Amino acid sequence: SFLRSASHRPSLAPLRRRSPVGCMSSAPAAIQVPAKTGSEKDEENPDAWVRRNPVMWKHGKTNWECPVDLLGVSYATPPDLFFVRSHGPVPSLDAVTHSVSIEGFVSKPMSFSVQDLKDKFPLRRVWSALVCSGSRRKELNLIKHGGGHIDWHSAVGNAEWEGVYLRDVLLDCGVEQDYAVAKHVEFEGADTHSSGYRTSVPFSTTFNPAGEVLLAWAMNGVPLPPDHGFPLRVLVPGVTGARSCKWLRRICVQGQETDHHMHRNYYKVLPPHITTPKGNLEEILAAPPLYDVSINAVAFEPRTGTPARAGPLLVRGYAYCGGGRPVERVEVSLDGGSTWAQSTFAEQHRTEAGNMYAWVWWETVVDFHPEQHKEIVVRAWDAHCNTQPERPLWNYNGMMNNCQFRLKVDSVQKEDGSFSLEWQHPTTWMEKATSARL
Repeated sequence: SFLRSASHRPSLAPLRRRSPVGCMSSAPAAIQVPAKTGSEKDEENPDAWVRRNPVMWKHGKTNWECPVDLLGVSYATPPDLFFVRSHGPVPSLDAVTHSVSIEGFVSKPMSFSVQDLKDKFPLRRVWSALVCSGSRRKELNLIKHGGGHIDWHSAVGNAEWEGVYLRDVLLDCGVEQDYAVAKHVEFEGADTHSSGYRTSVPFSTTFNPAGEVLLAWAMNGVPLPPDHGFPLRVLVPGVTGARSCKWLRRICVQGQETDHHMHRNYYKVLPPHITTPKGNLEEILAAPPLYDVSINAVAFEPRTGTPARAGPLLVRGYAYCGGGRPVERVEVSLDGGSTWAQSTFAEQHRTEAGNMYAWVWWETVVDFHPEQHKEIVVRAWDAHCNTQPERPLWNYNGMMNNCQFRLKVDSVQKEDGSFSLEWQHPTTWMEKATSARL
């Protein structure tokens, strides 16, 4: 077998660094940019006042991603390494004066400040990963560039969130409990751009006693940073991050989904024959919106660009699934998927109800021989026997890519003219590949 026994494994201790929960990352060169004062804000960069880590990869004006190499720094992703998906500038809000209103099918519409929520409802903590719908989109865009403009590599982070259950708040407001009437819950953020931001999830998701949907004000023991929704956001565990509305100011229990254009047109997996929105609007509107994320596993080690040498090789990464379905196993193959070996879980969290919303860290050590092995393939399985497709499933919006993760060995010419073998992640080797290799 290519899987080595535990007694022959190299030490993993240096690779399991844990940043203190809520602290800045200890990743190499992770130096924080000092915050600018209000007088230093400018119109060209309305987010100049927001503190951000310079190691983050920037996408456009308002989106940031942790380099894949640094995702393994801490099981609880430090806030300054947590991916940022925003549809416009970060609003500057006051935790004291900000409030969220509860309306719609409730007998007692109310507004709550963050302090009101803290005073009135039991404190809850939930371990949950957040995943952007377009995570791993760059792999799809390298096949054919679609309508998803952000070339995400791994837009995912994991945290322990703190707040109160939305279910408790809805009950306090006398929410309608007839599922024939209350069908969806809409969330509205305090976004300042022209179209604002609204999203929604089924009422059954928010009202599920085991669903642990939070009105959250902290992550990893510290108040939410501005990029992540300060002073209040909704956290919908196991559901695509687009539904966990930031800068939350309004909640409405209603009979239909939100009509916001991002919900109706964008956060969807479209059929593969749709290659342009032109002439396909009716079919796009009919496609279901995204909710639960798909089973997925990614290796963050070996890192792309590192030497591919013969001998014991540590392979480690993350895996997650949606809807609270636990990740049951992660498998690794050295022969293109003909045979598989099971990894071990280094860290995981399950709720008291048995649900899994946090990511799993997995690891294994394999006997690697470059003359025999040309790639490492990774796949995960969930508790419902769902697994990852062998090849990418292209869709125009570039959503929910969860194909098996393939690290390939490539021969790279060095400056002195010699060649060496190195590991390459999909977003590296696919840039060189022809479509025939996919």
